[in-house]
Amino acid sequence: MLKEISNADSLNLESSDLLLYGSGGQDRGFYRNLKTNKNCELLWTGWSGPKWSSIFSFIPGQAGLVKILDKRAFEDLYYELAVHSVSDVIYIPKKLTEQVTIEVRKKTWRANFEKFINKEPNSFLLTSEADETINKNGKEMYFYDYFLGANLDGILKEIIERKNKRTHNIKG
Repeated sequence: MLKEISNADSLNLESSDLLLYGSGGQDRGFYRNLKTNKNCELLWTGWSGPKWSSIFSFIPGQAGLVKILDKRAFEDLYYELAVHSVSDVIYIPKKLTEQVTIEVRKKTWRANFEKFINKEPNSFLLTSEADETINKNGKEMYFYDYFLGANLDGILKEIIERKNKRTHNIKG
């Protein structure tokens, strides 16, 4: 699914942003290294827990919000970010990116991204925990949840809902 999203022609990064939010589990060095990655922009990073627990910041617990600049890099960046925590993928119009960043900065534990999807019908939210996997028929799989805008592009909707296993309209 992630590869299909990365290659979907209907994923428009000129008018919308594809954001990744890691809710914790990475160390500070992970986000420091992301700053040098030309395929993304680090919008925010900080301690994932309540302020009082920051005394434990030597434990990997950094959260971060990342904007994808090259959609072909989405799949790899997602796996790097999601390997140690619950992660979200947010696809929203560019005009809402600053509001999402503010929501992340003021969060107490989990940011509420669904309210942004409700405002914009051509958006989506995926939430998953890639380090919690199951093995099915020799393939490693993980569970995810999604929230789709009312008018999300049909191809993106099919990819996310996994309704049709055909090859989607993707660039090879």
